[in-house]
Amino acid sequence: MTSLKKQAASGVKWTALSTSITTGLQFLKFAILARILGPEAFGLMGMVMVVIGFAQAFADMGVSNAIIYRQDATKEQLSSLYWLNILSGIVVFFIIWAVTPLVVILYKEPQLNSLLHWTALIFLITPIGQQFQILLQRELKFNWLSVIEVITALADIIVAVLFAWRGSGVMALVLGQLAHAICRAVCLSMQGWRTWAPKFHFSLDDVKGYVGFGLYQMGERTINYFNSNLDYLLIGRLLGAEPLGYYTLAYNLIIAPVVKINPIITRVAFPVFAKVQNDQQLLKRGYLTVMRALSFVNFPIFFGLFATSSLLVHVVFGQKWLPSIMLIKILCGVGLLRSTGNPVGSLLLAKGRADWGFMWNLMLMTTQVPGVLIGVHHGGVVGVAVAYLILQMIYFILNYLVLIRRLLGQCILEYLGSMWHALKYSAIMGLGVLAVSKFLMNLTANLSLSMQIISGVVIYALLWLLFRREDIVEFKDLLFGR
Repeated sequence: MTSLKKQAASGVKWTALSTSITTGLQFLKFAILARILGPEAFGLMGMVMVVIGFAQAFADMGVSNAIIYRQDATKEQLSSLYWLNILSGIVVFFIIWAVTPLVVILYKEPQLNSLLHWTALIFLITPIGQQFQILLQRELKFNWLSVIEVITALADIIVAVLFAWRGSGVMALVLGQLAHAICRAVCLSMQGWRTWAPKFHFSLDDVKGYVGFGLYQMGERTINYFNSNLDYLLIGRLLGAEPLGYYTLAYNLIIAPVVKINPIITRVAFPVFAKVQNDQQLLKRGYLTVMRALSFVNFPIFFGLFATSSLLVHVVFGQKWLPSIMLIKILCGVGLLRSTGNPVGSLLLAKGRADWGFMWNLMLMTTQVPGVLIGVHHGGVVGVAVAYLILQMIYFILNYLVLIRRLLGQCILEYLGSMWHALKYSAIMGLGVLAVSKFLMNLTANLSLSMQIISGVVIYALLWLLFRREDIVEFKDLLFGR
């Protein structure tokens, strides 16, 4: 158990380091390209990523996480699964080419034809290294994964910014995605083939035990991605590329903590939980620790974004993005609530309950479709944001009642308590930043934004050091594996 703790702590440290670097690079890329390309280009790319993200649910037949859950895959089984991934990628590539004309008709955007054809190449590239990533994750070798994440992020930003600067328009975003996929596949393969090389072997018997788990995973991913991108689909179809561009900027700012910060712990938590899946108390203690750590980091980011969004958009992205400000403020609540529900996925997979995850996401889809349609009909792009906020409030309650309580037992007070102090101190910090901003009105916009951010960090840190120093010690001990 001590060795497992050390491995987990090392994984968290390496993942935190790589995530910090890659998030910074992605923010820099986004800020540069937002000034070069404008809202319409980001709206078009948002349409492309709806299709590509949906297809990614099928790229590995959902069996990758089964390798981590099962823990006992033979070399023959892994070889069969590797070639299954390659075959799945080829099939998805041709499916995207086949459905591209329908997507063009749906969005009424002829430019999507060539954009989708180029982006579909990702599915011929990604499977080459996919299984090596899963095996490294299963063995908690996050040091290698972290280095690869940074290298691929650098490739993405260099290619995208270079081609945008040369006038390639939205194609620059596509080429950045392709550079990311190629670099990732090469790096993973170079590392993976050193320790395990797939055989030229394939047997249906080898994959049978994994496909059942994978089908639920595939279904869950499909529905989950549809749920996550329903807003993009409807805004693009009903309102057009420019409103979708404004929404894309706001959504990317808000979703970044969930996508970037949560996996720092959840990517490590899944294989760790899988190794202790039969110890209910240990799972419960581990999950609540995860919730405390994530709320400690996520909550102040959302309150800080709410307080500084007006100045942030003006300084970083420019005047043409001002319509995104109201969207950012509303979606801060969406991001905060969503960040609390995301970690339950590690518990579901560790317990082998991919079927529960599938049913949960099916329920989300059946409620989000009418909710978002009502929002876009009555309030346009702002109405969509409000609809999502209301829905996330409902999902927060159901997440505990339907999933967490069934997985860990009755623990409502412990569950809410794990997030309470972070919520309280983040709210105080947000109010403090708004108060400070009133005294900075005569400063330049850049200096005022810097002072607001610094004041927020100082206020939040002081509150924890003064009133919850023991939690700081716990997080430090968790990080260093003591």
